[in-house]
Amino acid sequence: MNIHPHSLARHLRVGWRQLVSDPGYAAIVVVGLAVAIAMAVLASAFVRDKLWTDAALPGADRLISFEWRVRGPGGKQTEWFDSVPAGALAQGLKDSKAPVEALARAYQVQVGLRVGARAAQVQALLSDPALAEIFPLKPLAGDLKAALNNPEGLALTVAGAERLFGDSQAALGKQVQVYGLGPEGAYKISLTVQALLPTPSRNSMLGDYELVAGFGSPPAKSAEEQMRSWWWGNASLFARLAPGATATELAERAQAMHDAQPLPPQMPADFLAGGGKAAYFRATLFSDYGWQGAGSPQRRLQMLSFGVAAFAALLLAAINFVNLSSVRTLRRQREVGLRKSLGASASQLLVQFLCEALLVAVLAGALGLLLAWWAAPVFESLMQHHFDTALLGPATVAGTFVLCLLLGLLTGAPLAGIAMRLPCAASLAGRQHSEGRAGRWLRRALTLLQFAAAAALAALACTVLWQNEHAGSRDLGIQVEDRLAFDLPFGRGPAEQPALLQRLKQLPGVQAVTSSRDVPGRNFSSNFSEFSGPKGPVSVRVGNEIGPGFFDFYGARLLAGRLSTDHLAETDKALVLERSAALALGFASPQDAIGQTLKGGQFNESRDRQVVAVVEDIHLESTREAHQPTLFEPTSKPLNAISLRTSDAAATRAALKPLLQQWVDDETIEVMTVAQQLARQYAEDRRLGWLIATAAGVALLMACIGIYALATYTLRLRTREIVLRKLHGAGHRAVLLLLMRDFGAVVAAGCLLGLPIAWWVGHLYLGQFVARAPLGLWPLVFAAGLLAVLTTLATARQLRAAFALRPSLALQ
Repeated sequence: MNIHPHSLARHLRVGWRQLVSDPGYAAIVVVGLAVAIAMAVLASAFVRDKLWTDAALPGADRLISFEWRVRGPGGKQTEWFDSVPAGALAQGLKDSKAPVEALARAYQVQVGLRVGARAAQVQALLSDPALAEIFPLKPLAGDLKAALNNPEGLALTVAGAERLFGDSQAALGKQVQVYGLGPEGAYKISLTVQALLPTPSRNSMLGDYELVAGFGSPPAKSAEEQMRSWWWGNASLFARLAPGATATELAERAQAMHDAQPLPPQMPADFLAGGGKAAYFRATLFSDYGWQGAGSPQRRLQMLSFGVAAFAALLLAAINFVNLSSVRTLRRQREVGLRKSLGASASQLLVQFLCEALLVAVLAGALGLLLAWWAAPVFESLMQHHFDTALLGPATVAGTFVLCLLLGLLTGAPLAGIAMRLPCAASLAGRQHSEGRAGRWLRRALTLLQFAAAAALAALACTVLWQNEHAGSRDLGIQVEDRLAFDLPFGRGPAEQPALLQRLKQLPGVQAVTSSRDVPGRNFSSNFSEFSGPKGPVSVRVGNEIGPGFFDFYGARLLAGRLSTDHLAETDKALVLERSAALALGFASPQDAIGQTLKGGQFNESRDRQVVAVVEDIHLESTREAHQPTLFEPTSKPLNAISLRTSDAAATRAALKPLLQQWVDDETIEVMTVAQQLARQYAEDRRLGWLIATAAGVALLMACIGIYALATYTLRLRTREIVLRKLHGAGHRAVLLLLMRDFGAVVAAGCLLGLPIAWWVGHLYLGQFVARAPLGLWPLVFAAGLLAVLTTLATARQLRAAFALRPSLALQ
């Protein structure tokens, strides 16, 4: 089959005139395909960023990241973490002459920077000089190696330099004041900008940062101290393998070195319940990290969810295009018959309809690219993902064009088949034809598939979103409404913090102020340790250091005992237990625990401390985790997580901003409600829920278009039958029942197919939660009811047309 360019252009012009002649049809098919293509573009860019940001580095099959997982209460193994005992492990690998060409630690910490009147809290990456041999950290200006080797040097990214200097080109060689808290207390030191780096990829294993410095700099001193321990995972460790070495070999070496270390004295005995090692190591190749590395279960879930949603949208949009175009092709039977009578061959008809489908697909592809580019900021905000892939770049445009070609060929072929089967003489005579029994059943099957997908996604979205709502509204044992919280940076120093707290109490609307080591629910500052009670050694969670008035502030119920108003008597001497901790330790009641002495501690400390109070359990874990018995440490020392209870949040925020600016000059401190802080635990689940809800919305839209197409075709096929029935006295109800037998059954069958799948997947999803929402069958009922309503709306126009048919049509 030879296709001349002029003939191809003629076919495309015919296709364009067909689209222009029916703008409603053109809008529905082009926009429907465009939305699906936009989802496919975003999904492909998302997957590419997740899988290949570091896997695309030169020699990625020789670059490795060390990971470990440790034991927890009851001997449970944690997930894999890429924060490992980097200092001890790196030194051990060097001492044992491990087969690596480069070895580098990377540690992220927040530090304060100041240049003149400008100040900012920035994310700093502390690293060894060899990191530049593993990652492509090529400076735009200056000498990165010199900056990492010089204790008084640093490198800034373009974004960081612009924040501090206004112009990145003016940063090189300038002094920057760095301040914060170190192991010896507060520090302030001037460092020199010796290199300027491009803004990093947020999808890289190195994460987001604005400053890079070596481990000889003051911010690294506390990290260096922690890194000497084999039992504290606080930094990443990367390596470039020597020729012939394997990741498995390095992992076995790391495991052997760790196995040779003595267990820490305060490791709870039940952490090793069931036998096995105290920790497990592995080395993951950069080329495998996206799919198999630390955090990969969540990445795989996101990629698969979004990929399946995009594929489903493409499939449903293609089905709609074929369904709508099939009706339109049958309406063009006179045109097709005339072409055949004038000598048009089957191959010419095939080319004509393929060209028309390709034209629709290419137009949809161009619109889809623009929709993807326009929706990218919304997607980035929803999924907390920054695109590295250029959505309008050559590779994305080329990939979209190939996708459009495939869509055009796959959707144009069945339309050409319908046209080629139309009999010439009957078509010229004006007799109506259909695509045949097989075609009708195929159309119903495709529409049924649409409704099954829409029903399943709608029910599943209800399940995920309701579980998210349950997680946010469950009883925590504390009150978080009307509470604001923020992290207090170094500012003017701990000595002046009590005066700041007094000033905070005087702000408009403020009813109470308290402090703690961490904001409730973030759980950044929690560890497990072993304490001895009447039952002997028991593993409990050391939840938080708390300032005066903490439990009153959050409305935690005091069951026994009391605390002083200033915590001076309790500092470093006393503990507060939850009810579950008191019972786990062997006390018969909360009152029995008061005044008892517990021996234990953490970080190789073991000292006697007295139980001074017992409170009701405070449920701050994720809904995926069982509650762990927890104790709290009351202290009078300055703590950096500040909480305010206010009766007028707007007035408090307005007065708080200038006060905090006096404390830290012109830095920005993020003030959030405690409820927002708690919600961060469920951010990934909320993103997944809204992703599924978006896919369900698209599927419902496609299903509505599909049932509209089916109703249109059914009306065309049964027009003569309907008017004959009307001549014999049939009313609107009889006509309605006649049409409902065709498309109502399809909708019901779609629900019967899709809803059991949604129920099964929903139960698999809920199975990972300890605190589950009481769902029952209402998501299935809601999805079925929603489909019924949308089906009624989508078919209303065709039903009105059927009611309005004139009996005189039976004589035509």
